[in-house]
Amino acid sequence: MSFISSDVLNYKNPAVIRRFQKEFAVKANEADIIFSDLMKFFYASKTHELQKLNDPQNGDLDFIFIMDDEMKYIDHMWHIFLLYTEDYLDFCMKYFGEFLHHRPDIVPNNPDFAHGFEDNLTKFLSFNYDLLGEEAVTRWFSESANS
Repeated sequence: MSFISSDVLNYKNPAVIRRFQKEFAVKANEADIIFSDLMKFFYASKTHELQKLNDPQNGDLDFIFIMDDEMKYIDHMWHIFLLYTEDYLDFCMKYFGEFLHHRPDIVPNNPDFAHGFEDNLTKFLSFNYDLLGEEAVTRWFSESANS
């Protein structure tokens, strides 16, 4: 795939959103926003991956795309989406042409990361700010699910 369509940002899965709402006791609109943020995370992650492949010398792209601890609500939403295996597989194939694996230990298992956490986070935030805007990045790093 040579580019990632922003159509993924419009994808909804009401069953996943309802399940998240029930399990985490959040309002429907909050769960919907978190699901939308998961779509933004997927879109940004794959966009980063493709840009890095196309421009390997670009130091601004030299970072690991992470699911930071502060993004826990987005991660929880991903976990619920994974429970709907058929929907998740169909989604991945339609929008990315491949299965998106959830790799929760990508950072602890990368020896280079321990020394460059701050630099990695700075590049991660900058990339996502430029791609998705301030509101999304601010929400990703908020204390609650409804920020």
